[in-house]
Amino acid sequence: MTKRIIDLATVILIIVALAFSPSAVNADHVIKGKKHTDAMSMMGQPAKDEDTTTWLGKDKMRQDVGEVTTLIRMDKNKMYMINHSDKTYSEMDLPFNLEDILPAEAKQMLDSMDISSSITATGETQTLNNWVCQKYLVEISVSLMGMDMPIKMDMWTSKDLGVDLKEFKELYTKTLETNPMFKDLIGEFEKIDGYPVLTEFSMTMMGTEQKYKEEVISAEKMSPPDGTYDLPEGYTKTAFNPFDQRR
Repeated sequence: MTKRIIDLATVILIIVALAFSPSAVNADHVIKGKKHTDAMSMMGQPAKDEDTTTWLGKDKMRQDVGEVTTLIRMDKNKMYMINHSDKTYSEMDLPFNLEDILPAEAKQMLDSMDISSSITATGETQTLNNWVCQKYLVEISVSLMGMDMPIKMDMWTSKDLGVDLKEFKELYTKTLETNPMFKDLIGEFEKIDGYPVLTEFSMTMMGTEQKYKEEVISAEKMSPPDGTYDLPEGYTKTAFNPFDQRR
């Protein structure tokens, strides 16, 4: 049971990371960044540093982190998870229901979860990479079988990246709508003004804190290479596995 709780917590980490990754905008942008994930001893997970590249287009998004690519095609109502190390991909219809993806045991755990969310504008400002940023505090309270797993994110956003923020917010909201875990966040998200430049995440579970930090290094308009938003040729389709650690 403890392992399943840890596995489910891992799924929560994946979902949170996906939900708080940027979505598509009007003009194509390429946004490059880096991500650091702290070691997690209870799962035998070492610390990890990865480069990130995000392409943003009209109704389309591609994010590359390590050997994994996430494609969101709102024009097709599809999301794809691509693993380049073994040349496989999985496909999900949007919007998807988390309960349709999880195994029966994990569904029971999800049903017993109590989740609430809030976003607060702190009024703090700072300049990051020459972008004037303001800070928001994102708090997600998760309680499972009497065990609390609080999630906190310090999110610094900016209006200086040249991204169409109205389009960004509309697509970002659609991403949140794909997951019932974040239904409370949809209204709260209206409070955020700007594009996430720096996100510092922490989740506490069984007395252990898991942290990651993701930051934007550069952002520019650019024409995407052919096939940027398409599945690569020759890859094998597999069933989506939310417990695959490579995701």
